[in-house]
Amino acid sequence: MRPSFGKVVTVCGFFAGLALTAWFVSKAGIGLLLTGFNAVGWGVLLVVAVRAAVIVTNGIAWAQLLSRLSKAPLWAFVCLRWFRESADSFLPLAGISGGVIGARTLTFWHVRGALATASIVADLLLQTSAQALFALLGIVLLWPQLEGVVAWPIIAAGGVATLMILAGFYASQRHGGARLVDRAFVVISARVASRRQYVGPGYHKAVEKIWRGRNERALANLGLHIFAWTLGSLEVWITLRLLGWPISARQAVILESLGTSISSAAFFVPGSWGIQEGGFILIGQFLGLPLQASLLLSFVKRVPDFALGLPGLAVWYAIETKRLLLVSDGKIGRVAESPPVRIK
Repeated sequence: MRPSFGKVVTVCGFFAGLALTAWFVSKAGIGLLLTGFNAVGWGVLLVVAVRAAVIVTNGIAWAQLLSRLSKAPLWAFVCLRWFRESADSFLPLAGISGGVIGARTLTFWHVRGALATASIVADLLLQTSAQALFALLGIVLLWPQLEGVVAWPIIAAGGVATLMILAGFYASQRHGGARLVDRAFVVISARVASRRQYVGPGYHKAVEKIWRGRNERALANLGLHIFAWTLGSLEVWITLRLLGWPISARQAVILESLGTSISSAAFFVPGSWGIQEGGFILIGQFLGLPLQASLLLSFVKRVPDFALGLPGLAVWYAIETKRLLLVSDGKIGRVAESPPVRIK
């Protein structure tokens, strides 16, 4: 059987990214990079703590969309957000891979599959909207350095295109596009869910439940996501300070907003290897950062991906495994009506 085109692109992108990363390392010098890591030392735990705070904030934001629509506790959304972030750090199609895992595991807490899927799509829309606003803030802060630079029209055009895409995504959610997803959900649920859990289409109705008359919940979600993106700037500020390169809060926001936007654009490459590094190097050039500092910043920001991501995948796998065993023993029926699984 021939591999699909998507898989070929993902594999090629991954190895191309690793090759690009290796080229950056050769240019920066392995010795200087190791010296920089030694300078960071145990301070990397602060970076991990900030990332954990970001995950908690994003989990609370997701919970806002299902407030009074589900009985899932707040800690469940935080835990499942941890799983989503973990999957997005290592699996291709960042956002989508974690979203599928989040939607499925949310059904373990009495949430119907259609409503869980609709909440994921809405959460991704608002999170991406928050990132677009954060990126625009980064462009505004960087604008003085862009005078006379040919790159600024391209950056401005990219910002406008992002806003147009988000507007179209929102319109399709609210005006008919959900019916197409409704049909797709029938096919997906028939394959992913157990036969006893399979129900008819309900995605369109679930979307209406989340959006109609609940603007305050959507705004709360958007505000929390903006705060989470801004909080991520602390990772940049702490890392570069530990490296002995003092930067201002403005520069930290610029690096985080534009660097993560470039990395998010390469969602089809697992871990955005090479793209994330290149993004920080590019933005760092505008701020006067040397190649070594920008590259070390990217590598240090990957530490939380491993420190939090690998345990997150392990816990998710353990929960799925235990649940499959319970299903095979006949102890669990419908996914959406069964109690949550606890690891003892």
